[in-house]
Amino acid sequence: MTTAEIGGKRAPGRPRSRAAEEAILKAALALFLDHGVEGASIERIARRAGVGKTTIYRRWSSKEELLAQAMGRVRENAERDMGVTDFRDFAEMPLGPTLRLMMETGAELMASDENRKLLARLIGSVQSHPRLMAIYWETYLRPRREAFGVMLDQAKARGELPASADTAMLQDMMGGAMLHRLLIDPAPPTAEDLRAYLARLLQQLGLTEPAGG
Repeated sequence: MTTAEIGGKRAPGRPRSRAAEEAILKAALALFLDHGVEGASIERIARRAGVGKTTIYRRWSSKEELLAQAMGRVRENAERDMGVTDFRDFAEMPLGPTLRLMMETGAELMASDENRKLLARLIGSVQSHPRLMAIYWETYLRPRREAFGVMLDQAKARGELPASADTAMLQDMMGGAMLHRLLIDPAPPTAEDLRAYLARLLQQLGLTEPAGG
């Protein structure tokens, strides 16, 4: 006798598993944002997502892996909204217009309270939970950094950047400046503030021409 013959009900399948995974990721992110790593226990995540702990452990071997994927999902959604699937896809395009487009489409997302809170939580966890950052770096940050580096290297090969430009250092400088504006400056930026700041940053780094130039 098949499952369909027992009460006419179908067995749980992939759609239900996908829904459970989304609920777990959403619960993990919410708890991490509100309570940090310590407050985002597997027990609390399972309870909030409405699943058993075994459902979580079947998908993730540790809390750190789960939290890294939850944060990665935010980044992936933001990149999708910006029209970015892989920075290498933009390697053949002129650098200045490409960066300006990313800046225009991404400023509102980067300036959001949720994004700023997520960054603060992640950075605050570096010393106390180094494995979380290690997983997030290897899984999400390093591949994107390498892909963005390809885009910068291609721009340098076309003469859009000085031949002596250190593209890895350029990325460090961009990241540091962004963290300063988003987290250290006491005045939270609006999307317009951030667009103006990014425009000045890119110009100072030699990544775009002056406006109207």
